[in-house]
Amino acid sequence: MVKRKRKIENRYKFDRFFIHVLLFLVVPVLKGIFGIKKSEKMSLPEGGCMVLYNHVTDLDVVWIIDAFRTHMYCVASEHIVRFPVAGKLIRYFFAPILIKKSTGGAGAVMEMHRHIKAGHNILLAPEGVRTGNGRTGAISPVIASVIKKLKCPVVTVRIHGGFMTTPRWGRGIRRGQMTVEKVSQYSKEEISAMSADDLHARICDDLAEDAYSNPVAHKGRRRAENIELQLYLCPSCRQFFTIRSEKNDFFCSCGLHGTVNEYGELSGDKIPYRTITEWDEWERNYIKDYPLPKKESAEEVTLLQSIGPSIRSIDKEHGTALLDRGNLVLTNRALSVGDTKIPIGDIAEVSIISYGILLIATKEGQYFEIKGKQKYPGEAYMNFIHKLKS
Repeated sequence: MVKRKRKIENRYKFDRFFIHVLLFLVVPVLKGIFGIKKSEKMSLPEGGCMVLYNHVTDLDVVWIIDAFRTHMYCVASEHIVRFPVAGKLIRYFFAPILIKKSTGGAGAVMEMHRHIKAGHNILLAPEGVRTGNGRTGAISPVIASVIKKLKCPVVTVRIHGGFMTTPRWGRGIRRGQMTVEKVSQYSKEEISAMSADDLHARICDDLAEDAYSNPVAHKGRRRAENIELQLYLCPSCRQFFTIRSEKNDFFCSCGLHGTVNEYGELSGDKIPYRTITEWDEWERNYIKDYPLPKKESAEEVTLLQSIGPSIRSIDKEHGTALLDRGNLVLTNRALSVGDTKIPIGDIAEVSIISYGILLIATKEGQYFEIKGKQKYPGEAYMNFIHKLKS
């Protein structure tokens, strides 16, 4: 027991040293590239706490650790360690708390508990994925229940102005101006006195951010590139996956033509929405109201189709194995890639990472990633699967 405790302490000293080297040598350069506005050093409660933040850029954890000037262990999706070389470096130098999206995170919660007990700080984005439409995403009520079990102080942090810098669908970096704000701090006693529902509501309020309520100008020549990964349904012709983008413009075969300005706002021929948020909300509602065959019907209808992805299984050690390659097809009965088919009834959870790559967890405990050289709008598939499951 003493030997294990000493090993944890030595590892923590190494992690703190490495992070401080990065803060001194590398972070100032990154802040200049991404447009981070300098702020006064912020404080955390003594003895270890949970820091929650809204997820807007690839490097949010860097901006927050720099703002507090202290080491934090980051909760991250396990996909970041699946890269052959970079994954090993990330695990060795940063020791992230890994969690499989779309699955239960019991192992991650146990690791968080060990860190809190040792007096370490933990950094977590409750949304789980960068915002794609400019608003803070949905936060699961499970987060509040986990925090109550951890019995630790909580600090909430909001990042402003980062949405168009590196949106989940975007290509390249668009330099604007970001700020990091400490919103609230809750003691163990305050959290203990709150119900899980009240705590969840507080967290949602603290992290709520709308990029268009206080827009920030971003420089860039590729503001629209890959926007079809988020705006996957044309409001003019009502067809899926017909929009294409180039530099600051996007088009549909029906004649729709739009431009994304420096504030991330939309304009152009046949464009009924001013913001990506409004367009995204319309898409979600369109899918919610989309007519489907009755459950007792034998008819199988193709809803969405994309060319060329592969499906890989992911094991407990984060290794992958290629299962199949071919067209990705979603029907009212199943999701399939090539000849590999997953019935909708077998899907326990579905989520996305990076450029809308689908992650599927089944009720039998299997875990799959659907990825291809040609990007596809995974969010459209996710929204349809949620509808089919409900």
